[in-house]
Amino acid sequence: MQGSLSGLMAVSCVLVLLAGCAPRPTVILVPDPDGRVGKAEVTTAGGSRLLEKAGEMTQVSGPSEPPSPVAIADPGYISRTFAEALAVEPLPAEKFILYFETGTTVLVPQSRSTVGTIIAAIRRRAAVSINVSGHTDAVGSDLVNEKLARDRAEFVKDLLIKDGVDPVRMTVSSHGKGNPLVPTPDGVAEPKNRRVEVVVH
Repeated sequence: MQGSLSGLMAVSCVLVLLAGCAPRPTVILVPDPDGRVGKAEVTTAGGSRLLEKAGEMTQVSGPSEPPSPVAIADPGYISRTFAEALAVEPLPAEKFILYFETGTTVLVPQSRSTVGTIIAAIRRRAAVSINVSGHTDAVGSDLVNEKLARDRAEFVKDLLIKDGVDPVRMTVSSHGKGNPLVPTPDGVAEPKNRRVEVVVH
């Protein structure tokens, strides 16, 4: 494509149809799989156009010509022309949260069944990476909570391995009490902060 394309704000899916496939290079902004829409700017020596709504499109005639005025692409045209590109677009990550008894690596009863849900998601998606991050509430020292958070994450990793998940695909991290789900003053025992988050890609 002659000119340049720059992503602005949240990255969104931009479909580009190059010369040879169409009379003029065409750029269309489409939502991510989770429905979010970012922004993109198409720039030539002659000017630029900002795409910021789903389905907006512009075309480029040449390096010194401004991109065409922004228009809305026909949904049928998008699906017909870009079917292959849209079919291989990756699924958005899935996130799961497991909660723990205070000061331990023991899952609360409600979270035990979530392990099976995580396993099912990993298999369904043929996941290429799984991030397991441990967290604690604000009770106790930073050092103690750093270790407890890692122990919780390692505990969940071991549960996943026992169910056949490849450990090579997993990364483990500890946030201690430094990244609470529910911000609290130091020393507060907030149950929602005693957790492990599993993100499946």
